[in-house]
Amino acid sequence: MILAIAKNDDLVHGFFGSCDTYELITIENNEVVKRETIFNDTDTHKLRPAFLKSLGVNAVMIKGLGLTAYDLLKENGIEVYTSDLIPIEVALQKFIKGEAELMDMPGGAHC
Repeated sequence: MILAIAKNDDLVHGFFGSCDTYELITIENNEVVKRETIFNDTDTHKLRPAFLKSLGVNAVMIKGLGLTAYDLLKENGIEVYTSDLIPIEVALQKFIKGEAELMDMPGGAHC
């Protein structure tokens, strides 16, 4: 399982459309086995879901996103989890413990 946490320095990023840096975390048996930071300079967030899928991402964690981005992530088989603007390490531990909140409706202003 590969989790992509949208990144703003060491915090979970606030909005998918303005995020270009992700912490990719490979988790096996509730253990982190690989981590890497990636930069996606795609000029539109509409292309990011396919880019993340091409990296094997199964889930994304972010504070919010619009309907178009949400739908595109879901169409690419990527689950969307929401998080407060908390440190990435805290968000990761919540995910591993099964405490992360699965987003069932996007929380964004547009798209």
